[in-house]
Amino acid sequence: MREAVLKIAALFSYCGGPLFIADALKPQLDGGLAFLMTFLPVGLMVVGAFFLYDDPRDRFSFTVVRAGRQGLYIVLAMHAYALWCFADGVRVLDQSLHYIGIAVGLTWSFAYLRAARRWAPSRRGSCHPGDQLSAEPIEPS
Repeated sequence: MREAVLKIAALFSYCGGPLFIADALKPQLDGGLAFLMTFLPVGLMVVGAFFLYDDPRDRFSFTVVRAGRQGLYIVLAMHAYALWCFADGVRVLDQSLHYIGIAVGLTWSFAYLRAARRWAPSRRGSCHPGDQLSAEPIEPS
């Protein structure tokens, strides 16, 4: 249930800053290209949400969750840009949809980052500073 809520919220967060930017880019670019450029970071977040509860030692899952986190930062920047434009006086027809998408996106980002904390590498690494790595088996003395 938790994963489903994360995925739906990630998709709904597209209605905030990314949709605002896609609408702004449509006159200069093809509509499909504008959608693809703004949906790619959201798609990375959704795919990352699929792997949030996998084994943290799996390299593929680690890479996908990390890519989702990078997409999340890009989407947060899009939300911030949209809010800045709205504060500067820009008005659009579906502005309430953008506000809802931004609110859901910010909440979703907090939830994703909280769930992704277990994927962060430890500060000390896998071994202590004085330990030596060896390929030899550990045997009792």
